Amino acid sequence: MSDAGLPARRAALAALTAVDEDDAYANLAVPAAVDRLDAARDRAFASHLAYDTLRWEGTLDWALQQVLTRPLDAVEPALRRILRLGALQLLRTSVPSRAAVSTSVALAREVVPRNRAKGAGGFVNGVLRNLDRRRDTLPWPDADAEPVTALALTTAHPEWVVSDLLHRYGLERTRAILEADDAPPGVTLRATGDRDALVAELRDAGLDARPGSLPESVRVPGADPRRLDAVRDGRAAVQDEASMQVARATGAGPGERVLDLCAGPGGKSAHLAALVGPAGRVVAVELHPHRAKLVEQAAARLGVDVDVHVGDATRPPLPAQERYDRVLLDAPCSGLGTGRRRPEVRWRRRPADATELAGVQRRLLDAAAERVAAGGTLTYAVCTWTAAETEQVAAWFDDAHGSGFEPGERRQLLPDADDTDGMYVATWRRRDQPDP
Repeated sequence: MSDAGLPARRAALAALTAVDEDDAYANLAVPAAVDRLDAARDRAFASHLAYDTLRWEGTLDWALQQVLTRPLDAVEPALRRILRLGALQLLRTSVPSRAAVSTSVALAREVVPRNRAKGAGGFVNGVLRNLDRRRDTLPWPDADAEPVTALALTTAHPEWVVSDLLHRYGLERTRAILEADDAPPGVTLRATGDRDALVAELRDAGLDARPGSLPESVRVPGADPRRLDAVRDGRAAVQDEASMQVARATGAGPGERVLDLCAGPGGKSAHLAALVGPAGRVVAVELHPHRAKLVEQAAARLGVDVDVHVGDATRPPLPAQERYDRVLLDAPCSGLGTGRRRPEVRWRRRPADATELAGVQRRLLDAAAERVAAGGTLTYAVCTWTAAETEQVAAWFDDAHGSGFEPGERRQLLPDADDTDGMYVATWRRRDQPDP
């Protein structure tokens, strides 16, 4: 590959910059950047480079540090992103070394002021050529002597995430979870009408569509949902099966009253509205106005009614006496379970985040519990797998509210066994009368 591949790499770099500087999610930043490319092949290549550079960031940084004479953190951010992009091509693709290096040098000369362009290009050229020479002799840690570090580098996850899983699942299962978390997910749709008719429609369009594991789910690997008529027309919603499992875990049925707390961006709210039907009622509370707007838009696009309120879920802006048959708290969390679609999240989080978020989650559960009618259910969901935010929060609720709530199903969905996001779901039923 020659410099003709520069536009695709330029688009990949634009996506990396948006994630890095604008705090954008990869699943939004990457499509926005690569859509500017004319050729489908270039779009696919740019997407692959961007997602995998984000996914393997920690490992790429480690490899680059082996050949740098100064800390990688001391390299200016724009050149650091270019080095990662070049290192990915050298270490994890079949791109010829000359193309990986020359295009990286060209990018470096583009992103710095003209008076520094030559020096920036020379710096990137020297680092990547050195890495290319040494890539077969990098000092990878011994898996027996340093199992956590070795697994972290070979599966592209922070060591604290590896350790958290190892304590509960053991080495082989942890490896399977993390490797599955590195596999790009296919597209999953929730059919809003006849699921079999949707599958047939997608197959007629030449797509490899097949029924999912839920009555409303459809797997469409390789599809671009933005180009699907069914999604545009509201006959399908892009939604991971883990999110569908959460809505179903509430037990919501026709005619019931449902409260969805922390509801943005609205996929679960719309699903709940479909489950309760026109005779039921779904009330959604979302703290951030722009996310509340997304809930309204999702409901309108999918043809369901959701009563949306902007407010703090610890003090919902609702009449004090209102109680609901089903209450869902899809709580703010570390988001590690979304790593297949948002690989940058794993590098943004620190161990203390899970502990701090668990405190928020407990406060939200206290408030959610007050809104459950006698005999109704409370469902807690987080798109993560840390012990602090999942089983430990559920155990805390059992202790704090055991007199009023009876424990129900507990489930940790994981990408290796379930081919979904890493979602934790716990349910409780409010007793008709508290235990004496």
